[in-house]
Amino acid sequence: MLLSSSSLCLFLVAPGAALTWRPMTMSADYAIVGCGVPGRGMGWFHGLQLVQGECPSGRLSDVVEPWPWEPAGVRFSATLDDCWQRGDDSSPKIALIAGRTADNPKLFRAAIDGGATHILLEKPGAPSVAELEAMASFAEERKVPVYMGFIKNIAEYVSKALSYATHDDLVTFVSLNDYTDATLGECFERNSEGMLKNMAIHELALAATYFGMRSDNLVRVDDVTGDLRTIGDYTDFASVEFTLINKEGARVRIRADRCGGDGCSALVTAPDGSLIIKTDMVDDARALEVQQRQAENPDWIGYLLTQEDEYRDLKERCARAAIDGAFPEGVATIQTAIEALKLAEYLTPVLKDTLSKTTVPNVTADPVKAR
Repeated sequence: MLLSSSSLCLFLVAPGAALTWRPMTMSADYAIVGCGVPGRGMGWFHGLQLVQGECPSGRLSDVVEPWPWEPAGVRFSATLDDCWQRGDDSSPKIALIAGRTADNPKLFRAAIDGGATHILLEKPGAPSVAELEAMASFAEERKVPVYMGFIKNIAEYVSKALSYATHDDLVTFVSLNDYTDATLGECFERNSEGMLKNMAIHELALAATYFGMRSDNLVRVDDVTGDLRTIGDYTDFASVEFTLINKEGARVRIRADRCGGDGCSALVTAPDGSLIIKTDMVDDARALEVQQRQAENPDWIGYLLTQEDEYRDLKERCARAAIDGAFPEGVATIQTAIEALKLAEYLTPVLKDTLSKTTVPNVTADPVKAR
C-alpha cells in the first residue's frame, strides 16, 4: 500500500536526524515517484522537506518506489494507480519523478495516466533525446505541464554572476562532487548514462537557457582538458572542462570534476583574463549553516545539504504555480531539457575523442569485480 504522510514521517528520517513537524496548510499534492535510500536519494530528500512543512504551497500525499526495499514496518507501492486518493479532487496533483533515469519514460506515462495534473521531472529526464521528445509530446497531448528539476536555473549564484557579465566576458560554470578514486567505479556504474547526461547536465541546461547553445548551432568546442577513465566496463569522465562557442558568437565554459570536492560556482572573466567575480552556491554566510547540518547528519551525501535551499525553492515555485495556473518563474521547461540532452549526446563522443588523442588512457580495474 501507499504510505500516508504520518507513517512516512518515521521512514523519512535518517538515523540521527532530528525531525521537526510543522502544521501544513498546503494545496498541491506531491507524489514522490522513486524515493531512494535515506540520506542519499534525491526523492527521499524531496519527501523529507515536504513532510517537515518546508514548502508552504505543497504537501506530501504519496510515495511510490518502483525498486522496493523494506525497512521495518514500511511497504511501498510499485505503481501509481492509487495515488492522490486522500486529497481534495480540485487540488493540483504533482508527480515528482526522481527514480532511475532508465525508468523515467515508463513512470512519466504512468503518472499522467494515473491522474497527475503536473509533472516535476528530475534531471536529465530520460536516457535519450528521442525518449524525452516522446514524453514531451505525450504531456502536450494530455495538457499536463512539465517542470524540470534543473535547480541551478533558479540558483542565486547563477543570476548574480550573469548580472556582471557582458557579451565579451567569459562565464564559467563549475560543478564539483566529492567522490574519491575508491568510489568512482560505483559512480560510473550507477550513472552509466555518463557525466554529461548526469552531473554536468545542469551546466548544459544553463548553457542552453542563458547562452542559446544548441547542438545544431555550435561552431567550436575549444580548450578541452580532462581525465577520461575506464573503470571495469565503463568509460567516462572523472573530470572535463571545455568552452562552447555558437554561430551567434556566444561563449560559455563548463568545468565538472567528480573528485574535486563538493560545490557549485560561476566565474566571470574579462577578455584579458582577469577575474571580474566568482559566485558560489554556498556563500560564506550559508557555509556555516551547511557545516552545522553536515555535523547533524554526517551520513548524508554532501549535495543534499549544499543544494538544500534550491530543492526547497523548486518545489515551492512549482506548487505555487500549479495552484495559480501559471508556469513557475525561472524553472526549466522540458524543451530546455531536450536541448541540454542534445548537447550531451553531441558533446560526449567529441570530448572523449579529443581527450583520447591528447592524454594517456587511465584504465582502472573495477574494484568490485577485482574482489
